[in-house]
Amino acid sequence: MTRTLQHDDFGADAGIYEETPPEAFELADLTLWARTAPTPKAFVMAPYIPRDDVVIITGDGGTNKSTLALQISACAAAGKQMLGMDVVPSPALYITAEDDQRENHWRIAKIAHAIGTTLDDLSGRLHIASLRGRLNNELATFEGDGKMRPAPAYRMLRETIRQTGAKLVTLDNVAHLFAGNENDRSNVTAFINLLYQLCGDLAVTILLIAHRNKAGDAYSGSTAWLNAVRSQVLMERADEDPDVRRMSLGKANYARAGEDITFRWHDFALVRDADLTPGMAQQIAEITAANAANARFLKCLAAVTARRETAGHIKGTNYAPRKFAGMAEAEGMKEKQFEKAMERLLHLGQIRANQQLWQDGNRHWKHGLKLASECVDPPAATPRDDLRAPPTQDIENTAQTPRAATPPYINIPGAGLEASAPGNGRSPIDFSAFEKPWASRAADEPDDVEF
Repeated sequence: MTRTLQHDDFGADAGIYEETPPEAFELADLTLWARTAPTPKAFVMAPYIPRDDVVIITGDGGTNKSTLALQISACAAAGKQMLGMDVVPSPALYITAEDDQRENHWRIAKIAHAIGTTLDDLSGRLHIASLRGRLNNELATFEGDGKMRPAPAYRMLRETIRQTGAKLVTLDNVAHLFAGNENDRSNVTAFINLLYQLCGDLAVTILLIAHRNKAGDAYSGSTAWLNAVRSQVLMERADEDPDVRRMSLGKANYARAGEDITFRWHDFALVRDADLTPGMAQQIAEITAANAANARFLKCLAAVTARRETAGHIKGTNYAPRKFAGMAEAEGMKEKQFEKAMERLLHLGQIRANQQLWQDGNRHWKHGLKLASECVDPPAATPRDDLRAPPTQDIENTAQTPRAATPPYINIPGAGLEASAPGNGRSPIDFSAFEKPWASRAADEPDDVEF
């Protein structure tokens, strides 16, 4: 019970104390509940994004978490479906601390085209802010006593939401906005509750983007990141195709966990294969098949190298395509497919031919195909036992072969999928141009060269 001293109209002590009851938590009115029908949980995009909640989107770098959130925001602003799923139409606010406005302009233009709208149609409904390069973006600070105190950026966020009328808000990403210890449960829980305050006060849904940790867990830091939110969306790559993404529910309090959908990153937007034009679908299928064949070739090459067997690019007893086709690692791939994969990989510079692999019992070098990343360029000379002996007459060619730029797989154009293997780019060596330093001296001239 609190006692407050009252004063008269002139400010004098009236000697009267007013007692006020202590503050208590607000309780639900079950009598009212008994006379009204309960309502199910509403979703912005079922089953992944519950309404008026904080949803954490996690995944490795490069899995297009930002693209996912921006595209969902665009779909909400335009009243369009997202990958075949309904999105509740509403104004949206996308805030990123990682990308500048040039990149945001590029992405949203691509996304608008992919979902069938225009930037003019999105104007006034989709709001994009970049905090990249801006200092003091943390939404709260944590004092020595462990208490969290909202920072100026939090007040700016509230005002921006109020002015735009946004109902879907993306914060990209947590590393720039959270200044506490990600492994401290109290810090994390307080921060998430600060975001929930926005949900309750302003009736907004928040998409909070975060990275996974290096161990491959679905989140980085304390388990409170998952325990404090009601839904977690996980973005992953598919093993069979570098452009395919899988979105799943890692945690779901309002839906079944494990729900997933696959789609692909294409031209800076996320699309379903069913939404591609026949020509584009065929082109992507060819590229996907080529990527898979390349990966299988490299897997077979790694296997034979581990067994200290050689594989060459010229037809013979160790011809790589024929040798690989008979291996278990080939998984049914034929010799012709391995030939095309070898040509592509040579063309891309990912493998090299006629490389020194290892020495046999007679110290003779075995040669064959080798991963370019494992090649020594220029090749290391074999050390001599007697450092005082003059160099041998075998001249080591140390000239580096110019390397062509290596394009990513997806940019392999049409006939490039079957490009012929290039030459090694080296000219024949004129050995007469190399003379021993002592060759021009008389035979009886003393040798004053020191080693």
